[in-house]
Formats: sequence, structure tokens, C-alpha cells
Amino acid sequence: MKILEKMFGNSTHLDIILLFYNHPGYFTNITKLAQTLDKSHVTVRKAVSDLVAAGILTELDIGKSHVIKINEQSLYTKTLFNFIDRVRSAEEQRSIEEIIAKRAGTRAGAGSAASGSKR
Repeated sequence: MKILEKMFGNSTHLDIILLFYNHPGYFTNITKLAQTLDKSHVTVRKAVSDLVAAGILTELDIGKSHVIKINEQSLYTKTLFNFIDRVRSAEEQRSIEEIIAKRAGTRAGAGSAASGSKR
């Protein structure tokens, strides 16, 4: 969502949050996450550590694998996802209004051109 990038900048933190937001139930490890985001392992590790500390992500040990997933129980995660939902709804509403305005402007312009050609 481009509006979130405008609000918060294009950051690894935001990329990770949006990845988990857009893919419910998604889980991964640092290496795969870095590959998915096309970012360095160190950069992703730092962002994941920050998001774990904030309670947004959680890390689990499954066998020998260290898995990262969204912390669905966190009040911060719920609040953050509700915020993203509201931003997405506002963005969609704005797009719809812009389309309607453009169509109304096109019709008004076409009507003027049509009446102008009768003269």
C-alpha cells in the first residue's frame, strides 16, 4: 500500500508487517524472509528483532528451525492490523471517488463538446 510507504517511508519493518498482513497464517525463517524481501540477512534480522521486541512478531523453535510468525494475540498487532484495514478502506474509497469524478468530468466535457458542435 503506497500510502503507508508515504506515511512511514519504505522500510524493512513495513515490508515485513505488510507481508504478514497480506498472508494470514504465513510463517518463515530469517533466510527465506530475506530472500522474499530481497534484503540482506542482517537487515531483516534487525527488523525482525525490533518487531519481536514490540510484540508484533513471535519466534518459535520447531525442531532445528527458527520460525517467525505474526503474534496474533498481541494487542499491538491487532491495533496495527486494524489501522492497516482502515487505511486500505480509505484508500479504496478515495480511488472510487477519483474514478467517479473523472467519469463525471469526462461526461460533462463530452456534453459540452456535443452541444458546441451543434452551433
